Amino acid sequence: MGTPITHSHDFFHPSLGKVHMIIRMNSRRISAGWKNGVIHLNVPYGADSDTVIDALNHFAPNLLNSKSKLRYHDLQELHFDGLSIKIIRQSIDPESVLGQVRPNQSIISVGSKLKFNDDSTTRSISNIMCRIAKRVAPQILIPRAEELAHSIGVKPSGWDISTGHTIMGRCDSKGFILLSYMLVFVPQHLRDYIVCHELAHLTEMNHSPRFHQLCNQYCNGREAQLIKEMKEFKWPVLR
Repeated sequence: MGTPITHSHDFFHPSLGKVHMIIRMNSRRISAGWKNGVIHLNVPYGADSDTVIDALNHFAPNLLNSKSKLRYHDLQELHFDGLSIKIIRQSIDPESVLGQVRPNQSIISVGSKLKFNDDSTTRSISNIMCRIAKRVAPQILIPRAEELAHSIGVKPSGWDISTGHTIMGRCDSKGFILLSYMLVFVPQHLRDYIVCHELAHLTEMNHSPRFHQLCNQYCNGREAQLIKEMKEFKWPVLR
């Protein structure tokens, strides 16, 4: 029998690589998933270490199948609505990935000693892309969201940008809407769907049939199609 686990720490798994183990005081079960190219293992406080490793080994095949195959390359150009990013090599700081926000095309410079097929390089580039997106998200996302709200005829109490990677939008009970900066990476029609979803919450705060009827109306009858597209979207960054 293993020892009780009482603190969060990182360790190395032979097939999954680095694992970031997080102790959850109120959790009753073990769970795992990818986040930014690293396994995040959620463990109840005091769980037996042998049980945790057995669970992770059980999860491993499905986790490996779901692992992002994302890779970047030299001179790659990524174009999003309102943002373009170019990836180039640099020798000034050969072991680092650097980023620069520019009006027409932002630049990510990859050190000459780094290999594009390494997971660590992919994570670094993805992180820089996310930092760039956070910088430009207010200017890219909020004006269009305000335009949609005006055309529909509803008025939130306010807008802001969130740092959520998985929740793309949120509307609170006071009518304040948060949009994830990650929406910078999705096509405009999917951004519009997320905005319409949150605007529908101004009237219906749940996900009842009435809510979906209203959201579908805001989406010109395309809610089901847009939900499917959003679920199948291939993200250009690690999540």
